[in-house]
Amino acid sequence: MNRFSRLTILSAMTLGLAACGGSAKLGGGKDGAAQAAFQASQPAGRGSKTGQALVEKALASGATNITLTANCAKSGKASLTLDATSTPLDGLINYSITYDACNEDGQNEYNGTMATSLGVKIDSSYTSGAFIIGMKGKLTITGEIEDFIDADVKLKMEFAATSASSGSVKLVVNGTIKTEDGNYAYTDSAITITAGELPKA
Repeated sequence: MNRFSRLTILSAMTLGLAACGGSAKLGGGKDGAAQAAFQASQPAGRGSKTGQALVEKALASGATNITLTANCAKSGKASLTLDATSTPLDGLINYSITYDACNEDGQNEYNGTMATSLGVKIDSSYTSGAFIIGMKGKLTITGEIEDFIDADVKLKMEFAATSASSGSVKLVVNGTIKTEDGNYAYTDSAITITAGELPKA
């Protein structure tokens, strides 16, 4: 086989592998980073009328130190640890969430731990009031997307948003989120994202 033939075959194989696709980076820039943080905020809230099922269960237990686990939407788990003796973030309730192959969209898994806080705000722009969820920590994302979010951020959203699995969700974002492709700063940034998916670059 001559050199030209070998190069032609090699090129064809390379193009074939590219066509088969692979993992992408998180897309959407600033909005995409906020969308990934929002998706990470959801597992602890699912299954509750107020949108914070694990928090409710932890408080109802009366314990100052407790860990509760919930299934993520598609697979994997998220565990909430309430520790009244820990250094709090700025919120009414402070806890950490550990993600173990937590899959919310059927395509991507979160792993890592976020220090988290929950606050409530009466806001005329939200029909039922708003949560302010603070998140500080780093999560890896693997699957269709290979990336990470390193967040020190607060997300304000309507109560019902934590259980949204599709459609648009309005957020007001403050703080910073770092991904592999950028560092994003938010100051009362109004962002509309799509629940139940992550954007690809």
